[in-house]
Amino acid sequence: MSSNLYSVGLSGLMSSNARINTTGQNTTNVDTEGYSRQRTDTVSSPVGGVVIRDTSRLVDNFVSQQVRTDTSKHSYYDAYLSMISTSDSLLAEDSISLNTYLNNAFDALQTANNDPTSASLRALTYSSLENLVQQYKVLSSIVSDQEGLIDEQLGSSLDDLNAITSEISNLNKAILKNESFSISPANELRDQQEVLAKKLSEYLDVKIQYNDDGLMSVQLANGQPLVMDKNTTELVVRPNALDPKKVDLMVNFGDYEVGLKTENLGGSLGGLIDYRSEFSTYSDRTLGQHAISMADAMNTQNKKGVDANGQLGQNLFTLGEIKVFSSIDNLDKAENISVKVADGQSSKVSMDTFELTRTDDDYFVIKTIDMNGKYIGQPITLDLDNLPKDSNGYFNIAELGLDLRLSDIDDIDYDDIFRFTPTEGAALNLSMFAKNGEALALGAPLAVNTSSNNLSDARISLSTVTNTNPNSSAFASDGSLYPSAPHQIYFTSPSSYVVRDASGVEIASVKNVTQYTRLLEQAGLAEEAGFDVSVSSKPKRGDEFTISTENLGVSDNFNGLALAALQTKDIVAGKATLMKAFSGYISYVGSKTAEVEGHADATRIVMEESVARRDRLSAVSLDEEAVNLLKYQQSYSASAQVVTAARTTFETLLGIMR
Repeated sequence: MSSNLYSVGLSGLMSSNARINTTGQNTTNVDTEGYSRQRTDTVSSPVGGVVIRDTSRLVDNFVSQQVRTDTSKHSYYDAYLSMISTSDSLLAEDSISLNTYLNNAFDALQTANNDPTSASLRALTYSSLENLVQQYKVLSSIVSDQEGLIDEQLGSSLDDLNAITSEISNLNKAILKNESFSISPANELRDQQEVLAKKLSEYLDVKIQYNDDGLMSVQLANGQPLVMDKNTTELVVRPNALDPKKVDLMVNFGDYEVGLKTENLGGSLGGLIDYRSEFSTYSDRTLGQHAISMADAMNTQNKKGVDANGQLGQNLFTLGEIKVFSSIDNLDKAENISVKVADGQSSKVSMDTFELTRTDDDYFVIKTIDMNGKYIGQPITLDLDNLPKDSNGYFNIAELGLDLRLSDIDDIDYDDIFRFTPTEGAALNLSMFAKNGEALALGAPLAVNTSSNNLSDARISLSTVTNTNPNSSAFASDGSLYPSAPHQIYFTSPSSYVVRDASGVEIASVKNVTQYTRLLEQAGLAEEAGFDVSVSSKPKRGDEFTISTENLGVSDNFNGLALAALQTKDIVAGKATLMKAFSGYISYVGSKTAEVEGHADATRIVMEESVARRDRLSAVSLDEEAVNLLKYQQSYSASAQVVTAARTTFETLLGIMR
């Protein structure tokens, strides 16, 4: 009886002592990051007393996974917000707003139109255009600088991430070794793993699983393994030959690598990559499209006038090279492909990427890829045998507003892929072609004259100039009119006229005239001539009007007014003015920033609630531990009394036996 009583008391002492130790461990680690409260469990022994089962961590794997998921979501939006808020604050400054520089340039152009002969006003306009070009570069640099910062953060984050996965794998080995030689679980080591898993979720959205030995394995949300028991993989960044701006993540298994989809990665890595592929790409291409539209429109219009030296206008701006990319094996072939924006067709240039492939000996196909990397629209088939070339060997792709030149077709194979994005980097690479203000073609390229012998009061005026290209208009390369071009309009009656060339040969006649505007268009000559004229009122028979390129007015601002009018024309994608398009971009940045900020705040609240839910179960409560400590101390004292009673009883029995 006393022996059984002694065993009961002794087991009580051991149980209470174990629980006191566990309570002490809990209170000692009250401020330890990631520490999970422990509890020593016991069961009643069938032979009397109590048996200690084990000391376990109070955790709920579902709650822990929810903490990691919510942490990943918040880290994603927090990283995205840290980048986009910088862009938003910079772009919101009036001092760097592109619209300010556009206003300055067009205001200066309007002032120059008041006195086209003024060299100082021309110089002021030229300076304003230079400042505008520089501002395109400044805005584009904001985007490119952030891309460089993201690349640095990605490299640093991947180093940290790979170090964490390696440490988790090492802890798996330590846990297996520890628990193989002990009946007690390696609670502290498992807590360290949980802390590392939570840190890992700050970088990526990860899923945690445990095998039969209780070892942790880590997978990405899409199932790609990062830690497999005692083995790890590494995440690395690899360049993308077809799209150098794109970030390619690879999972390195040691002997080989597997590409990783970058969609829905979660965590700060996912936020940085999505910012780069979404907002940064959109910003770069939006600014590029804006720069292309502005430069092409002004270049096209400037070539429709004459400059301060009486010469046909030339380009004011130079657009940078459109780079063509291919696989590493085909880099030499990509050099044989040239792409440029077709003159006067910038309204058709989109922000998409285009993929060129060969399908037959003389057939090529161009496919369109949107900013999300998806193929859209119908492919464009190019039959090179039936496509005309210009003098420089370029084919015009009217649907895209681009010109394409293939220097060595025979060198391109059927499985070769080439990609190019016209708007990419266009704002950064924009530059001035004109050297000074004299290059501004403010004057008309034609002079029109009303004969002094006319019987009516009708006066001729230049209506439009649409084309001065020597290859497709009435203008020769020296700015004069071809002899076969319209030089004279002679009215045979108030309702009929003939058009004559430089030799007086009739080249067109028009009857039943009721409107006296666009006379060459009514004669079917306007498109070929590249210009048109009108008369102010109803002429009389014998009235004669002449057209020439001699005695051009030095103070004429006919083309300067057309240049200034570009400010109010929908030239960006054919849908918006320059200022409206940029204002729309700024509005997009502001709304996107507000959206991301809202998500960041919401996910932070959700994350904090998940952490609080985890802490209610796993965190140490000093009040609760104090109560437990008092209870286990009393239990220990009571068990000691049982042992004392057993000893006294045993001694009494021995005394009786004597």
